[in-house]
Amino acid sequence: MANIYVEGKTPIGAPVKESLLAASVTGYARGLAVTYGSDAFHCLLITATAAAALGIIEEDQVVGANATAPTNPVAVIELGMAVAQIGANITALQPLTTNASGQLIPAQAGQPVVAIALEAQTYVSPGSFATVLVVAPLGIMAPGDEVSYVAASGAIPLIPGTYALNGAAALAMTLAAPTAAQDGTILTIVATTGHAHTVTAPADAIYGTKDTVTYAAVGDIITLEAVNTKWMVRSIGGPTPAALSEV
Repeated sequence: MANIYVEGKTPIGAPVKESLLAASVTGYARGLAVTYGSDAFHCLLITATAAAALGIIEEDQVVGANATAPTNPVAVIELGMAVAQIGANITALQPLTTNASGQLIPAQAGQPVVAIALEAQTYVSPGSFATVLVVAPLGIMAPGDEVSYVAASGAIPLIPGTYALNGAAALAMTLAAPTAAQDGTILTIVATTGHAHTVTAPADAIYGTKDTVTYAAVGDIITLEAVNTKWMVRSIGGPTPAALSEV
């Protein structure tokens, strides 16, 4: 694959894997996710987003004497460290699921987890490599958002989840701009007390031109997603609702 980044660390240890015959030669490459094919001796490339997978192909498809049909099996890593192709920026310890090309991308709540990222890696089209811990056969699903109650002024962590502004007085919160490796990180920030809480980011870090969110009523809420080192607004609402402004 042209212009593909390599992984930053090397897998160690002996993974659990099996040899399977690919359904075709085309498209089967190192690091892509597969499932069982027509039987337990064949593998089929994943072609759907958030699909349950069997494991990750360890090597590029080896073509035998017949150039149009596979005659040699590939090794599929089902448990343990492996090198995976990624289709989006990832961060270390992030649960990963599949895209429609068999690459791994950050998993959203309720999606099947194929692997856990063991390093941060930046996606560059058409793909990049990253070292991961494959857990596909375990049937793990990505957890839902956790709710963290914030009672004192400080920084909002750049960790996916819901943050409830729960101070007895107005809270002055800060929010750092995301890095490129944090693309796809989703934060929901909601007021659970009726004070003039504020969340302030660096200049122009929210929505391209904004940097401050101001709350006034219980239930004022905003959901942000990290895209290209900015916080984009997925939704905003509440009784007031939460207001966006620039300093």
